[in-house]
Amino acid sequence: STWATQNPGQPVMQPCQSLSTVEKDHRSVHAASRQISAAQQRDHDTLLNDAIQSLANEFKMKVQAIATTHNITSEKVKKLLGSHKYYQNPCSMQLANAIIHNKANEVNEGCAHGEKLSFQQIWELARADPKYQDMTQDEKDELLRALTEYHTLKNVSVCTTNSAVVCDAQSTLEHVFKILDGLALHTGIYACLFATCGHVYNSSQPFWYGTNNVMDFWEDVMDLEPNEIVRKLEQWACMHGKNIEECNSVEGMQQMCAHILNSGLHEYSFYLLTAPDMRIYTGVVAKKKIQINFINFEVAIKEKYGIELLGWPESVLFQSPHATTNAEHLHALRDMLKAGTCRWAYMSTQQCMQH
Repeated sequence: STWATQNPGQPVMQPCQSLSTVEKDHRSVHAASRQISAAQQRDHDTLLNDAIQSLANEFKMKVQAIATTHNITSEKVKKLLGSHKYYQNPCSMQLANAIIHNKANEVNEGCAHGEKLSFQQIWELARADPKYQDMTQDEKDELLRALTEYHTLKNVSVCTTNSAVVCDAQSTLEHVFKILDGLALHTGIYACLFATCGHVYNSSQPFWYGTNNVMDFWEDVMDLEPNEIVRKLEQWACMHGKNIEECNSVEGMQQMCAHILNSGLHEYSFYLLTAPDMRIYTGVVAKKKIQINFINFEVAIKEKYGIELLGWPESVLFQSPHATTNAEHLHALRDMLKAGTCRWAYMSTQQCMQH
């Protein structure tokens, strides 16, 4: 059983197959060719940078001369010269990538492994294709939209095989580890991470990671070894069934919504208001976890604790999530709770008096 078969309702991301000997030799030849081209491009870029720098210096002198002549600041001259934005956010979708994606789908669709064209071949075909030369804005937007949808599909797709799951998890977590190490180095923050598979058939090994000496906390304070924690985490995850289909089931969403609501209420009611007219938190700790009383919500929650629930979906009846059986309503409520749109909040003094 693979992760894809455990989640039949999700799109599947096909794994990449290993290259043959001929393909590896072909890739090596292209790599050597790219190195030569890169060296030539660097020389060309050096000459171009020198020319641009010379032009920039000349431009700066002329701007300063105009500003002095007309008794204005050089910043105003620059604003008058460059009133339009010609650059894009580097993180946005680029038209060149959208064209390559469109051409790749066109020429490689239905081709077996080893018969698909390389990136360089696709790029040459795209450059020679007249339909990409004089495109309208609508055509450009359509290509960008298709690339955006493809990226979104890749982000929400599930891996086909267990080996692909292992590779994806390992590469992603290694990237996360580097980010955490950098964050610890820059800010001195302590962070720990525990990861495990969510099904008994998954071959991903559970492991833990921590910055600095943060893992000593579990042994010194909690009297638990990290290996023991991650072992119990694996047992819990595999026993409770945390795949996508089960999380999106009615029962799973009911439990998640109820958990978010109750944990949020307990957090806000942790320090009880003993002087609601003055809005002073005296630090009196709640003796037990408070559960939501949906039937008598106005009195049992709002009037008693001065806490209200904001952003409840209009399409969802205000009742316990366990009493809601509509999957669409539960999905909307869960998304709003996770996003923080539906949240707990303290009532103001005026609201308490009016209530």
